[in-house]
Amino acid sequence: MEWFSIDIDINDEIQKDLLTEFAFSIGCKGIEDLDETTFEDKSGLRLFFEEDDDPKMIVNSLKLFFEENGFKIPEIFSEKIPQADWREEWKKTYSPIEAGKFLVVPAWMDVMTDKIKILIEPKMAFGTGTHETTKLMLEEISKHDFKGKKVFEAGSGSGILSIAAVKLGAESVTAVDIDEESYDNCKENAHLNHADMRIHTKFTTDSDYECADKYDFVLANINRSVLEELLPSFNKIVKPGGRIILSGILIDENAIMYSRIKEAGGLITDGYYEMNEWCLIRLVKN
Repeated sequence: MEWFSIDIDINDEIQKDLLTEFAFSIGCKGIEDLDETTFEDKSGLRLFFEEDDDPKMIVNSLKLFFEENGFKIPEIFSEKIPQADWREEWKKTYSPIEAGKFLVVPAWMDVMTDKIKILIEPKMAFGTGTHETTKLMLEEISKHDFKGKKVFEAGSGSGILSIAAVKLGAESVTAVDIDEESYDNCKENAHLNHADMRIHTKFTTDSDYECADKYDFVLANINRSVLEELLPSFNKIVKPGGRIILSGILIDENAIMYSRIKEAGGLITDGYYEMNEWCLIRLVKN
């Protein structure tokens, strides 16, 4: 499969974070911060989209995003690229990432560590460990006892959070996503970590939210607007005393999330953490 990339020449960290959230909402499959890589003399963000997407429509949507937020429209460049090239660039720049009890390691690297190793085959799916929200989630997961627990992950992406739960003893994890590539990548990474027998990877359906009081943990690191929509469902499927752990929320938008939590009813906030512009909220069901 071929892909195309869109380079956006921005350096402001707040704009980058806002754009990251928006990009994933319009179908972006991966984002590279060019200011953190060393193989190119470029700055800003590079967004990756599937070949079936329309580059002109994507660029227009990005320009509209900047206009509506009162930002100056930066230079935007689109280029078609083979997927293989993208993976090779990842190999040049991706290194092990430490978060909580875990060390996220590219599948092609042999690394000695005292941490719990999570092997990842990076694809164009969110959740390779580099983003603050993924680190926040891994650090939070590290604090809990998952032995014998039933876990639900919404928007599983690469499966990194589901794998982390299994590594800490989870009995079973239901990992759901709406994206085909995320589904494939989650299964691949579960297999790499010998966790596929305990991770049930599937496409999201309404039936996933029909069984009440089923899970000990609900994990979700996805777009804040999606979290708002799904929160009542999370509240239904988690057991009394169970925890809902949410990230993908900008600090500036946490008031919106707290309002939705209050509307859902029966949920107590018992943890809140920040990293750069992002935050994590931990809830307990009464």
